Amino acid sequence: MDLFVPTAAVAEAAENASARSSRTLDLGPVRPNRLQRIGGVALLAAPLLFTGGMLTSPEQTSPGDAGYIESLAADPALSLVSANLLHYGWVALAFGAIATLGLLRGTRGRVFLPIAAMILAFGAVQMSGLLLSDWFLVSAGNTLTIDQAVAMDAAAKEWSVAIWQYSGMVGGILGIGLVSLALARAKAISWWIAPLGFLPWIVPAFGLGPVGALLGLVCYAPLLVAGVRLVSSR
Repeated sequence: MDLFVPTAAVAEAAENASARSSRTLDLGPVRPNRLQRIGGVALLAAPLLFTGGMLTSPEQTSPGDAGYIESLAADPALSLVSANLLHYGWVALAFGAIATLGLLRGTRGRVFLPIAAMILAFGAVQMSGLLLSDWFLVSAGNTLTIDQAVAMDAAAKEWSVAIWQYSGMVGGILGIGLVSLALARAKAISWWIAPLGFLPWIVPAFGLGPVGALLGLVCYAPLLVAGVRLVSSR
């Protein structure tokens, strides 16, 4: 009997701890406000716009800056369709990043998600502005010699533009992965899809063409799930 009492007490304590853990994990419903729901639509639109921009991006047939400018200038209409889609993809992502705060419940992710969202929003703003260079390069490639166009592009890339470019790339591309991890921390998405957020811009870089662009779309799963939750929440 002496052995039974402590054993029963331990079992009861374990049961209580399990019950408390269950209550902690049950964070309740998601209740985004109207603006956050609209941001959820932007979060769904951004991956689709990026994928459209990648699918319409002219193929670069020779390496280096000269090859890039030649590819843009070869089909100005298609190049500008691609640039517009990518630009508005980043604009949508800036709104969507802030809207992810509508998925916070309780204290989980309350520090991590706002920080990650601000990094992503800043990077998205930077990247959307950088797309303006494509308009200039299309024009330069069709009005100047290729050597002159390359020289013009090189002269425009002074040190402050480099800061703009690399801070945008780090904040935008890395920020998608950070927001994905933060959403998982906040239990807004599953942990197993969160690492995909680091891959949307890496997969297409392997030169897989349209297949790479579509695989990149799959890697936006963390943002797509978050967007669906924001839009569909009651």
